[in-house]
Amino acid sequence: MYLRNPFYLAAVAVLCVGGPAFSQINGVEVSGGATAQVLNKPPVVQVRDANDEVVASIPIDENPGKYAYSKAADTLYVVHNEKKGLHTLSAVNLSKKRVDQVIPIGAGEWVDMLVSTDGRRLYCFTESKGITMLVERGMGLYQPKGLEAPYAPEVRVIDTATNKVVSTNVWFDDFNEGMPKHWLFGGQFLASTDDGKVIMATKAFWQKSLKDRLVVFNGKSAHPAFMIDPGGEVVASMLSQDEKTIFVAVVQPGKPPVGGLVAVDLEKGTMAHHPLNDPPTKLIRLGSKKELWVADGPEMRAVSESGELGERRIQLNKPRKSDEGNEGASAFMNGQPGEALSLGENHAAILIDNKAGGSQHRVALLDMRNLRVDNSILTMSEGEKARIRTGRIQLAVALTAATG
Repeated sequence: MYLRNPFYLAAVAVLCVGGPAFSQINGVEVSGGATAQVLNKPPVVQVRDANDEVVASIPIDENPGKYAYSKAADTLYVVHNEKKGLHTLSAVNLSKKRVDQVIPIGAGEWVDMLVSTDGRRLYCFTESKGITMLVERGMGLYQPKGLEAPYAPEVRVIDTATNKVVSTNVWFDDFNEGMPKHWLFGGQFLASTDDGKVIMATKAFWQKSLKDRLVVFNGKSAHPAFMIDPGGEVVASMLSQDEKTIFVAVVQPGKPPVGGLVAVDLEKGTMAHHPLNDPPTKLIRLGSKKELWVADGPEMRAVSESGELGERRIQLNKPRKSDEGNEGASAFMNGQPGEALSLGENHAAILIDNKAGGSQHRVALLDMRNLRVDNSILTMSEGEKARIRTGRIQLAVALTAATG
């Protein structure tokens, strides 16, 4: 079996401990294999080399929060006062070990940042003064009370070479038109393209979904290139390889909920909707050709670069009773697909998550040639998992005691 191959075991280890390069807990990988972290007490950006030796501690302003890294400028951008009043952004030059500039980025309780793929632009989104905050699929949702200036949602574009705000995009009035008096609002960046486009998902909600929109800016105007209804809540997104199309997996609430895959043409402002049997959960690229797959609860299905659903499928979980006659897997994940890693052309490894998005500490091995789940293995013993749970309980008790 594949578990005896050291190559597969090494790949599983990468999935389990590697993590994304933009982790806000463990720091971000910067030039030369070093790692930069933001510390609160005292507020500094600490840089460690590949040997984990501290090579720089750069003082920054108080109340640091989330951050993003531009490789082109070798600059770490750190948000300050993330949950209070007016925000600022420290442009921390890691080459010169100094703060080059402090940039005002507006007011609000929610800040989202996205660095362009070439590192030359930083997109910064600030949203709402609001009273109530919820979190749903990574979006900050707020009551619209106080959304007038200076708390109206804004998207700023920052040139990382000069650290200047080169444009502030105005679009909320168009979104706001025709909305009822009471509702919640949310937004987040999805992607940016090499030619300067940036794509956002925005949402209005009050007891039910009122308005979901994709907002696309082209970088040439303060107003959106277009705003389009994707037909449901965006739960996953991915650009086509030529960056002319963005694929979004959407879900419409209901009993049962329904979903689909939407392909939005970023040049024409048009879209094509492809219904799915089950609500989608994830978009994944696998193999040397980075083939696109859309995953829902029972299966994952190949998708063409034009957005057409293919016939190639991999059964991830046990089929429903109506599908029990279909034979396509020798094993099942018994969970939701998480982060994925290609293992050559014909195999892949996928972390197995639970329905809430937390890890089950298991990895599924996929046979991409025969389109099946080959096996799943534990990545953590029951004792290790028990210690994690115990540690979380102890932390909760300590926090409760500290706050009375």
